[in-house]
Amino acid sequence: MSRSIEHHALAVRATLELGYDAAAATVELPLARARGAVLARDLRAPIPLPPFTNSQMDGYAVRAADLRSAGPTEPAITLPVSGMQAAGSAPSALAPATAVAVMTGAALPRGADAVIPVERVTPPSFDTDRIAISAEVAADSVPGTFVRAEGSDVARGAVALPAGTVLGPAALGACAALGMDETATVTVRRGPSVLVITGGDEVLWPGTPLTPGAIYDANGSLLTSWLGEAGASSVTMLSVTDDPHEFSRRLREYVDSSAVHLIVTSGGISAGAFEVVRVSLERDANMWFGHVAMQPGGPQGCGQYRGVPVICFPGNPVSTWVSCEVFLRPALSRVWGCCAPPLWGSAVLTEPVRGLPGRTQLRRGVLDTAAEGAAGEPAVRCVGGVSSHLLMSAARANVVLWIPAGDHELPAGTRVHMLPVHGGTIGGEAAGE
Repeated sequence: MSRSIEHHALAVRATLELGYDAAAATVELPLARARGAVLARDLRAPIPLPPFTNSQMDGYAVRAADLRSAGPTEPAITLPVSGMQAAGSAPSALAPATAVAVMTGAALPRGADAVIPVERVTPPSFDTDRIAISAEVAADSVPGTFVRAEGSDVARGAVALPAGTVLGPAALGACAALGMDETATVTVRRGPSVLVITGGDEVLWPGTPLTPGAIYDANGSLLTSWLGEAGASSVTMLSVTDDPHEFSRRLREYVDSSAVHLIVTSGGISAGAFEVVRVSLERDANMWFGHVAMQPGGPQGCGQYRGVPVICFPGNPVSTWVSCEVFLRPALSRVWGCCAPPLWGSAVLTEPVRGLPGRTQLRRGVLDTAAEGAAGEPAVRCVGGVSSHLLMSAARANVVLWIPAGDHELPAGTRVHMLPVHGGTIGGEAAGE
């Protein structure tokens, strides 16, 4: 009996938990090398942000209480301008019943508690020694108006970036705002050290002459790139032949001599006559091999080899890629915390799609920016066919679509689950699509 996708996803996660090494799961890195990493500990603010109370607008700093006399019988208040506060200068003092011209980001003068934008005073300029403020504007100018209070973003000593924050551009900008330069260190989650095994007698490394009956190894590059993006601390490639004894020897030698937390294989686990991965690991390891009710990616395997978790994917490149997204990403996110979890959403089909009896289809798709659903949802269409060898169409995809099992046609406009993935084309469709 086939496993469900949900059942196998739980099995993969449980397998990774067996090899989780808490001592190896964090590392101190300088910010210069931490881009894209995930914080393992809360980062507390060494200074408040903003570090001082400042103006949100170009305008005039005032005391709100000085404006309260404006009313129907006195439609405007006139205040003398007692100076100008530029960004970068120390705060001046605001004399009672006066205004100080203040620029965006400049420290708020001492005694001021509100800022009136320059376009809301008369004259609307800084070339004046006196401004008039209408009753309407005066009523709007309560304490705190257009003022950025010290520490209103984060107080000194408070958690600025919590554990689990991905150190992307905004987070790195926040670190810089806190005064941390590229040499400042942060504690980040370190992903597993992974051994990737691909190959077969017919598989050649890219760059070598292509001989009759041979193909190039796409899965080695695919997995190395995917695991690096998903936060693996290191990825080592092992290319094997279809000889089970050589496979067993080379795997044993590597595991015995290296600190590896996870083994990922691609190919050699189906029902053929030369399924080297399955033959070897069924003999040497504690493994489950079977079928998951999905297309592509039906043949799957997981277990342990000498205490090291092993995840086995089918060898067609699209099957390997889809399996990474559906099984490995959620497990790495949950167990090692080294990457963001898959973020499934929904979209509507722009064209009919036929399901498969008894199997969920995971179709490659592209967001259709020229169309949208009736309720404004994103619209998607399939790219390429259903076959698991169509790697070029996978490279043009930017989503994976979940097409429920069933021998029926989903009409255009049907809402389906959608998983955004890295990839796709920019500036139009590729030729031939």
